[in-house]
Parts: sequence; structure tokens; C-alpha cells
Amino acid sequence: MRGNSRTRSMVLIGLSIALLAVGAFITIPLGPIPFTLQTMMLVVIILVLSPAEAIAAVGGYLVLGAIGLPIFSGMRGGLGVLAGPTGGFLIGFFVSALIAGFIRRSVKQRAQRAGLVMTIDIVVAVVAVLVSYILGVVYFDAVTAAGLQTAALTCVVPFIIPDVIKITIALICVKPIRAAIGRDAASAR
Repeated sequence: MRGNSRTRSMVLIGLSIALLAVGAFITIPLGPIPFTLQTMMLVVIILVLSPAEAIAAVGGYLVLGAIGLPIFSGMRGGLGVLAGPTGGFLIGFFVSALIAGFIRRSVKQRAQRAGLVMTIDIVVAVVAVLVSYILGVVYFDAVTAAGLQTAALTCVVPFIIPDVIKITIALICVKPIRAAIGRDAASAR
């Protein structure tokens, strides 16, 4: 049974890497930071997989992109993308998965007992996006020397409403996805 569980986990991680890549392929250039569906995919991955699986999926995605597979936005790959102006957002995805996993692990039993699973999902989703925003803005400023205010105006403000919509769609999708793969909201291991 344990081998089956491990295989299932590996399949979910692989599918999640593919979801992040597909989310990156849907790209609309909006200045130096493109609009993609990666934020939505990230939120789904963080809320459906266990924290360890989510971290492995995001880490795997970053490694595959870093070695040159064209899975980042605009069908780009390589270390240059991670070192470029948008690299902080990609690195932020990984840190988001770490922090989200910590939050989910810390509150999972209390949230279930109190019937607050959806509230925790919302908090985790918002925190994940905020972490990505913060790291993305700081990194963008470090690479471009634009200044934090200009970086925030360029990298965050145009994306707030689209990201709220993407988070909402992700939150709507999470419960049926959990049911389809036999996961409950407390699958944080």
C-alpha cells in the first residue's frame, strides 16, 4: 500500500509541474511582467497537495525551467529567466509553497474541528500570492534598480484584480479537485 501511495504522490507532483507549465504558456505581455495563469495553478497546487508534495512540485518546476526546458512564461527556460526581472516571482512561488505548507500544518486540525477549512484556504491563498508579490517586487528592484515604489506599481498594481479573480477561481476548483483525487482539506502531512 505504501508503494501505491508514493506512486500516487509522484503522479500528482508531475501533474502539478505540468499545470504550472501550462499556466505559464497562457501569457499576455503587460510590460515587463506578463499575465499568466500560474498564480491560479499555484494556489490550486498548494491547497490540493500535501505541503511536501506542493514544495516538490514547485521545486521541480523551477529546476526543470532552470536547466533550460521552455516552461516559464513566454516558453522560456534557463537560469537567465530566474536571474532576470521576473525571477523573484518564480522564486516566490517556492517560498509561498513553504509558508503555505507551514500554515496548513499548523492549523489543519483546529480548522476542521471549527469548520473553518474554507477560511484557512482563503488565508493560505492570499498569503501565497502576497509572498510572491513581495519577493517579486524586491527582486525586480534589485535587478532593474527601478526603486521599490516603481517596482510595486509595475509588478503588482496591474495584477491585483486579475489575481483576485484567479484566486477565486482556484478556490472554487479546489473542493471538487480534492474530491476527485480522494483528498480532504486536511491532507497536510
